[in-house]
Amino acid sequence: MSADLPDETPGFDLGAPSAPTAATPYRVLARKYRPQNFTDLIGQEAMVRTLSNAFASGRIAQAYILTGVRGVGKTTTARILARALNYEPMEGGGGPSLDLSVMGRHCRDIIESRHVDVMEMDAASNTSINDIREIIEGSRYRPAMARYKVYIIDEVHMLSTAAFNGLLKTLEEPPEHVKFVFATTEIRKV
Repeated sequence: MSADLPDETPGFDLGAPSAPTAATPYRVLARKYRPQNFTDLIGQEAMVRTLSNAFASGRIAQAYILTGVRGVGKTTTARILARALNYEPMEGGGGPSLDLSVMGRHCRDIIESRHVDVMEMDAASNTSINDIREIIEGSRYRPAMARYKVYIIDEVHMLSTAAFNGLLKTLEEPPEHVKFVFATTEIRKV
């Protein structure tokens, strides 16, 4: 055989496939190293300090807006904020906290995007007034498990004018148990 055939090339084996490794699920690199708490966020010291002051003084806003270029971590930060707002130690008690080093009662569900009181909506694909009406209707009811109902609306600048107007009344006079976190790449359009 000639030396240019693949089976004779060093490091290239067409033999039996390698044995499967342990049951380690494959995760995309960005998800594997996604920040889980505020200390993992890089370059967001000013925002963390502002939130820390707000939490310490008990002056937690009804809505937050996160802006930045695509891929900077707005939605991840919104999830961490939802976790901080609803943080409750396993033994109960406590209030909102930026110290998320120990997993709390609701943390795992919020991290895995399956908590009943933390809703995410992608406004890029849900732009209509009917989508916002669902949020408005849901905000009337108290949270089922957590301290706050948190609505994360990603790409909020994509909402239609009618949807913005529908949301405005709820934003001006929100129920005390509801918090909104908006994320956008186009702050001028909001």
